[in-house]
Amino acid sequence: MTTPRAYHLVNVFAETRFGGNPLAVFEDGSGLTDAEMQAIAAQMNLSETVFLFPPRLPGCDAHVRIFTPGYELPFAGHPTLGSAAMVRRLGRGGDHVQLGMAAGVFPVRAEGERWQLAAKSPVAQSWVTHTHHLAGALGLSPNEVRAARLIDCGTEQLLVEVCCREAVLNCRPDARLLEAYCRNRQGVAMAYVWHIEQGVATVRLFFTHHGQVVEDPGTGSACANLGGWLQLAGKHPLTLRVEQGHALKRPNVLHLAVDAAGEITVAGEVIWLGQGVLHV
Repeated sequence: MTTPRAYHLVNVFAETRFGGNPLAVFEDGSGLTDAEMQAIAAQMNLSETVFLFPPRLPGCDAHVRIFTPGYELPFAGHPTLGSAAMVRRLGRGGDHVQLGMAAGVFPVRAEGERWQLAAKSPVAQSWVTHTHHLAGALGLSPNEVRAARLIDCGTEQLLVEVCCREAVLNCRPDARLLEAYCRNRQGVAMAYVWHIEQGVATVRLFFTHHGQVVEDPGTGSACANLGGWLQLAGKHPLTLRVEQGHALKRPNVLHLAVDAAGEITVAGEVIWLGQGVLHV
């Protein structure tokens, strides 16, 4: 006996209807096992699939669990914004939504269809010293990598600053070397490559899945971590337009701000595409 499970498709960080980063949001994950949610995420084959649950903490509008096709995440940016938009669309919240996740409680607010999340304060590890290995993993020359550091504003990722926009766009990662030199402390191989010029950050995020390099079109958690890097460097207040996904012909635009007090926010447009039913 199968049970119908309603889900919605949205595009997050989208300036056009078929831009941005796609997300599947299941209206109600109640009764699903971890294995079933993981299998559904693999079936959907999107960068993330989320499941909404009734709130588990006072003051929250919903509890959210986030799955990639291969594993669960404690927090991720575009699923947070897309989930908040769906909580409002389903009548479970308004323009100010509090979402509970494994990484904590995240407040999200909307102005029209642009949603903004407040990230957690950054936790940073020591500077990475083997930048020549990182350059090799990314297909760059050693003098193109400026600095690298693990930053965590909800999900720990390796951030790699490079010398210019062209270096970001010219990355040709090697899966074996990414797995050797770009792991976070949880063992996930991932690199967020960035450069800022005239108020625009050009970024790309690479990770591995089944031994292959995968590129994410739009990554809110990494954008928050970039805010964490800049906050720790004392380069605030600031606002940035963050451009990602162009190499995939799937442009994403994120809006990063770090205010004078160091609070980090990430914002982007959310476009609803439609809904369907999966029988589980």
